[in-house]
Amino acid sequence: MSTQALLFLIGFLTILGLFIYFIRFMARRFNDRVSYRTYTLIERTAIGGIVVGAVGMFQPWFFHAYTLGFLVLLFSTLAFIVWSHVRPAPPPLEQVKG
Repeated sequence: MSTQALLFLIGFLTILGLFIYFIRFMARRFNDRVSYRTYTLIERTAIGGIVVGAVGMFQPWFFHAYTLGFLVLLFSTLAFIVWSHVRPAPPPLEQVKG
């Protein structure tokens, strides 16, 4: 294996490991502490960012929108991946009983 391939592999695995650590950190920090309403709002914002980013990337008129669309799509996808590992707080007992 060449030195360049080895450095790439080490860099890739380092970035992947840091992302996994960040996901675990966020899950431990926010599990059962975020209300369902806030959880849904953040989740829908991330999904909306994915849609806006995809539209920005596939529109044929402005090159700047392509670049911006890529960044919005990238960060929205990463945010959705992280947020999908967070568990919202259970509803209060009074609401469950009805």
